Amino acid sequence: MFDITVDDVIEVYEQLKDRYNLVLTTTSALDKGFTVDCPIIVGKAHRQIIELYEDGGNFVMDVMDAEQTKGTHWHPNDVEGAIEYIVEFMEGKSDYEMYPFRQV
Repeated sequence: MFDITVDDVIEVYEQLKDRYNLVLTTTSALDKGFTVDCPIIVGKAHRQIIELYEDGGNFVMDVMDAEQTKGTHWHPNDVEGAIEYIVEFMEGKSDYEMYPFRQV
């Protein structure tokens, strides 16, 4: 079990905010049906969206297409890993296998 906190999300943002067009907001402000209300980093590039937040002591990283019809997610282990993934995303150096979101 990892020991990630909201302070770690803010640390990632602080380290990257001057290099990339990232927004630090809250999950409730996004109004996308999150079950937690916490800080979240959002970035957009290459017709995709990346989000990073903390839930249950873990990082949660989501990547989805601009239309938000398909995506993927994973759990970076630490601040350094989260930074690396966001840098790769923002610079277009990653290719993600995305899956359609379940329609309700």
